[in-house]
Amino acid sequence: AVILYQKAYNLFKLDSAEKALTYANESLKFALRINNEEAEISNLILIADIYTKDSKPEEAIPYYLRVANILESQNDTDRLLNIYSAIADNYFQVSAYEKSGEYYQKAYIITNTADYENRARLLEKTGISAFNDANYDSAITCFSKLLTLEQQTGKNDIKSLYLLVRTYNKLNQYQKALTNNQILFYRFEKQNDLLKMSTIKNNIAFNYTHLKDYEKAAESYIESIQYGEQAGISKSDFALLKTNIGICYQNLKNPNEAINYFQQALNILKKTDFFSEKARVENILALIYFDKKDLYNAGFFSRQSIESALLSRDKQQLATCYNTYSKILKEGNDHIKALDYYEKYLGLRDSLLLEKKLEEKELVSKKYQLEKSEKELKLKLKEEEMKELAIKQLTLQLEKEAQEKELLISEKEVEQLEKERLRQSLEISKQRYEAAQQEREKKILEQDNRIKDFQLEQEARKQKEQEREIELLEHQKQLDQLKIERQATAKKTMIWMIIFVVVITAVILVSLISARKRNLLLAKQKLEIEEKNIDLEQKHEEIITQRDEIELQRDRLFEQKEEIQHINSEVTKSIEYARRIQSSALPDQSFLEKYVTDHFVFFKPRDIVSGDFYWFANVENNTVIVVADCTGHGVPGAFMSMLGMSLLKEIIVKEYITHPGVILRKMRKEIINTLNQKGVSGEQSDGMDMALISLNHETNIMQFAGAYNPLYILREKELCNNKNLKGFKTLEGDGHILHEIYADKMPIAIYDRMDKFFTHEIELLNGDLLYMFSDGYADQFGGPQGKKFKYIQFKRLILENANKPMTKQKESLNKTFEEWKGDLDQIDDIIVLGLKI
Repeated sequence: AVILYQKAYNLFKLDSAEKALTYANESLKFALRINNEEAEISNLILIADIYTKDSKPEEAIPYYLRVANILESQNDTDRLLNIYSAIADNYFQVSAYEKSGEYYQKAYIITNTADYENRARLLEKTGISAFNDANYDSAITCFSKLLTLEQQTGKNDIKSLYLLVRTYNKLNQYQKALTNNQILFYRFEKQNDLLKMSTIKNNIAFNYTHLKDYEKAAESYIESIQYGEQAGISKSDFALLKTNIGICYQNLKNPNEAINYFQQALNILKKTDFFSEKARVENILALIYFDKKDLYNAGFFSRQSIESALLSRDKQQLATCYNTYSKILKEGNDHIKALDYYEKYLGLRDSLLLEKKLEEKELVSKKYQLEKSEKELKLKLKEEEMKELAIKQLTLQLEKEAQEKELLISEKEVEQLEKERLRQSLEISKQRYEAAQQEREKKILEQDNRIKDFQLEQEARKQKEQEREIELLEHQKQLDQLKIERQATAKKTMIWMIIFVVVITAVILVSLISARKRNLLLAKQKLEIEEKNIDLEQKHEEIITQRDEIELQRDRLFEQKEEIQHINSEVTKSIEYARRIQSSALPDQSFLEKYVTDHFVFFKPRDIVSGDFYWFANVENNTVIVVADCTGHGVPGAFMSMLGMSLLKEIIVKEYITHPGVILRKMRKEIINTLNQKGVSGEQSDGMDMALISLNHETNIMQFAGAYNPLYILREKELCNNKNLKGFKTLEGDGHILHEIYADKMPIAIYDRMDKFFTHEIELLNGDLLYMFSDGYADQFGGPQGKKFKYIQFKRLILENANKPMTKQKESLNKTFEEWKGDLDQIDDIIVLGLKI
């Protein structure tokens, strides 16, 4: 990734943008694959810089936004400052001034307070963005802060004063503008800068003019000329100043002096190619002579102004000149030529208004697309972060569960060892108890032996006394014999006692040795248990740490979820606003109540806004009703629908055209021109399908023309002998016959076939039912097998409900649609319009 980045960077420095872009994209893929965030940042910035240098700001912005997202998560304000500025610069390049101001403001907030250069630069750019976005109050705030900053740091404050003057003029706060202009004049007077002094005097005069102090304004313009002569200003500038003085005298009701200055200006302009200003001055002279009732000079200068305006190619000035000449001709009773020039004026005015509307629409569309792209990108990045966090959380959760499992196993092992230790302790206690018991038994046995010995001695004494009494003679012999027996008994007792002591000693030694071994084993087991306890404590601490990290990740997920929900909410609000605009453009359905017996409009957009629309108007006793299906749905389709309704209003209401074929042909022409369609291969085929009827309420004749979309007419069976319904495809129901009035197989857009649209004329009868629709209903997938509804079912559904009131028919259409669709998504916008004659 690093090597590829270096190659890309070197190629970028050598102005080899295409190759640099290839290497940078490859490097970015590697960086994402190995999860190298710094490499990812470097490549994203490089790609964005390449697009910026190549004057492709719309391509650069998404890459800068991705970088900003990463740096925001790192809280890297140093690098964020440059990225925010780059995003703002690119938005500024595409005239998205609200967005550029937003990011200049973000950069300003994180700028170090000691960094004067950056703070001043960002305040200026934020203010200029607000100014260009017509947010003049915000611009004043920024330029005022800039002025304070410059004055606090002792820097030159001329630029900020200029910016404040320009903005105050836009807000019509001419007194404040005048005050700042006077400060500027004082600054330049100290520098003896004659050119700047001339410019500022002109600006001061401009402020006096709008404050209606025309005398001071004229004086200031004259002073501007004096300084300008010394500074050597251009002829065109002299002419402008002379013109402005003339305007002041015109406002002072001094037409002769005004004419004098306008003539001076005109003499100067004749020597230049400044035809637009020449046309303006000549037009003003024409109006002054017109007010003086001098139609000859008025006409002369007016014709001169038209020639100059044509040379300048300034449509706005040309329209003004046409209007002036039309008034002069009308006053001279040349009404035909006056009308001709007035129509030229109207044509140019309407053309300019349309161009302006289209430019505004294009700017709004571009702005909306940029905002949408940014929100979608941010949403995508947040979703990716959430996925990554979810994976990390899941991994940590699995690790935690594994560690908890290990801990549980260790705890069981410790518990088992503890049980073993207790068992061994009980065994030792048991052995000690048994040894003590044996000792007690031995003592009892010894006491029993002593008692027996004593009893034997007693018996021997008795026997000896008896024998002493009976046989005195044998006393000595028996005594000796007793002595011998006593010695034998004592010797035997001694031997038994020695044997007993040896046995007891051996038992005790064996017990002590066994106890020592067991104690050593227990000590070793105790040491192992203590080591395992230490290990378990460490693992427990690790688990606690991981738990805290998981909780932190969970909190971040919740925060990001809330942010995504906020972004979704903002996008939805924007689309909801677009829906309100579209709804306000659609005609009120109650309008039809005046012209038909009964009606319904089943209107069901797929998204919040719709690419299908309905429209109707009444012109010279003809009711024109339209149902159209624009390319696309959602926001793009809604834009097309707004264009369609606007063009219909121009053609039908303003031009009084009610012939369906002509309307569709003019619609096609306007769509092709507006969308600049050339018919080349691969071109986007935007346009619309349409069914259009025109009902004449005096003759009851209906005219119909269609672009792909047909018309269904249902007529009672007994009334179906009318010849004007012969030759059409039919379908018979219980009480009505459905007639399908064919449409031309070509759209309202550029197409292989560009024929005229055929207009059907049909005499309607009371009770006839008319149905106009888009393809959304018939194309909906659903039913048991998930197939399309199709037109044959649609026709049968209409026939089945033909005898019901229109409101009930609408309910039936909705119920059938919902049952057919089931759990599947709606695939397209839907509109069905029913009329009863």
